[in-house]
Amino acid sequence: MSRSVVSSRSPRLRRFTRRGALALVAGVGAAAVLAGCGAGQISETAKIQPAVQGANAQSDSGTIALRDLTVLFPGGGDATYTAGQDAPLVVRIANSGAADDALTSVSTDAAESVVYVDNTASAAASPSGSASPSGSASPSGSASPSGSASPTPNDQPPGSDRFHLTVATQDLLTLLPDQGKYLELYKVRRDLRPGQTVRLVFHFEKAGDVQVDVPMAPPQQVTTRSPAGVEHPKEG
Repeated sequence: MSRSVVSSRSPRLRRFTRRGALALVAGVGAAAVLAGCGAGQISETAKIQPAVQGANAQSDSGTIALRDLTVLFPGGGDATYTAGQDAPLVVRIANSGAADDALTSVSTDAAESVVYVDNTASAAASPSGSASPSGSASPSGSASPSGSASPTPNDQPPGSDRFHLTVATQDLLTLLPDQGKYLELYKVRRDLRPGQTVRLVFHFEKAGDVQVDVPMAPPQQVTTRSPAGVEHPKEG
C-alpha cells in the first residue's frame, strides 16, 4: 500500500523539484546581473537622456493654449546658438474658443525680432493638419533649418515680424521648421544653449497677450538601427 502511494506521487515530486531548480537558476542569474550593475556596469537606460517637456501657457480668457514650445536644438555638432544666429522655434497653438483667432506677432528681448518663415514654396514637404496659416510674409533668406546643420546669421530677416496666422476654432495650429512654416528668433542677442530659456510674448487678435519662457529642445537620442528597422539604444 505504501509503495503504491509513493510511486503515484513521485512523478509529481519530480516535477516540483524540476520547477524549483529552474526558479533557483533564474534567481541566481538575476542576482548576477544586479551584482554586475553594482560593480560599475552602467545600464543602457541610464545613458538615455529623458525628453525635456516644452513650455506651456494659456491666455487669460482660456481660449488659446500654447503647447510644448521649444527652441529647435542646433545641429552640426554644435549645441549653442551664438549671438547673431537665427534660432527656429517649435510652436503649437490650440484654440478652444467659439470663434477663430489670429496670431499677429511675437515679441522678445532675446533677439532682434521674431519672424514668420514660409519655405513651403521651395520645400518638398507640406504642412500637415487642417490649419493653414495665411501670412503675407515671404522669406528673403536662405535659411531652411532641419536640425541637421547650425543656422548661419542672415543679413536680412528670412520673414516678416508682422503676420496674420489664423488659429481656427476648436483646432490646432502647428508651426514646425521641418514642415516649412514656422517662427524664428532672428539674430539672437546672446549665446543660447541647452538649459536656457527665452521669454516670448505672443500677441493674439482676440485673446490678447500670452507670455511664456521657452527652453531649448534637447538633442535627440543616438540610436542604431537593426536590419529589421527596429531602433535600439547605441551601446557604449
